[in-house]
Amino acid sequence: MNALLTALARWGGALVHPRATAAALAPDAGPRDGLLFLLLFAAGAHLLPLGDAAADFAAMAGLAALPALLSGFTVLIPWLVATLGVEAILGPQRAHRAALCLSPMLLLVVLARLLAGAGHPLPVPKYSIEIAGAVLAAALAIWVRPAVRLSREPAPAPPRRPAALVVGALVVLLPLVSAGRDAADLARHWRTLAPVSAGEEVPEFHVDDLDGHDFTAADLRGKAHLLVFFTSWCGVCSDEMATYAAVHRELGERGFEVVGVNCDREGDQRAIAARYRDDKALPFRILLDHGALARAFRLSVYPHLVLVDKHGQIRWVHQGRVMDRTLRASIAAATSPDA
Repeated sequence: MNALLTALARWGGALVHPRATAAALAPDAGPRDGLLFLLLFAAGAHLLPLGDAAADFAAMAGLAALPALLSGFTVLIPWLVATLGVEAILGPQRAHRAALCLSPMLLLVVLARLLAGAGHPLPVPKYSIEIAGAVLAAALAIWVRPAVRLSREPAPAPPRRPAALVVGALVVLLPLVSAGRDAADLARHWRTLAPVSAGEEVPEFHVDDLDGHDFTAADLRGKAHLLVFFTSWCGVCSDEMATYAAVHRELGERGFEVVGVNCDREGDQRAIAARYRDDKALPFRILLDHGALARAFRLSVYPHLVLVDKHGQIRWVHQGRVMDRTLRASIAAATSPDA
């Protein structure tokens, strides 16, 4: 209990009376504050995107899914950049106090997350809260820099003023409250977060192709298909189209077909998709999705590949760039006589 009260006094004191707290703390006090605050920032402010990335990783599986997991951690970049900035302000001898200086950023971002979760998001541009928090952290670092203890001589214990204890408790409790609420939300919606994954059946759908013909989930049965969800503005899609076209031409005789699914939302979709097909000399059928198909497959990234076997069972899912040998190996498995 004494260690907990000391920690709360340190965390809250960094906000309530920062210079007095910095002057009282020995250099080796709170060595794990940085890791704790990073975890609180991740859980209290960004658990949903991290959970979403984890769901994508679980749905796609394998090393090819690793980029989906790593992409979720980009939400931590503002914190890491702010940490480097505060450490630069404090200097190498005082960098051990960077974590305490980041406490206003932690509280500000978590409070904004709590407001958004309560239905009152702040009407500000993306990352503006993080930027404001980083500015406050930098200002706090400038303020406490002259007072940070460098000597390892015995230091007086930080004063346990009631206000510091209360604020220190809020530094921990508010992120935990936010994390608890977001964890419950993730648990309720976990099955719908990730794309439709391998082992599941293709969702029912009904769309038109570029020639005005109907196409439904039933049309995927009888032979293996690779559904390629793309947009005209997706650079990776454009780069990869030659690969999909080559696979379609080479493996067509083996009971395999590529089907493109255009997901453009603005402009004349039919004209855009037709021009794209002609420019790329695409030999496969192009479907026009107005949003329902993307929602059914729970897409979030383009290109999005869904490999379906002749029984209408999803065998493989991939987002983004794919290595040619990985794509062909997956197709070979889905078109084998035992599939």
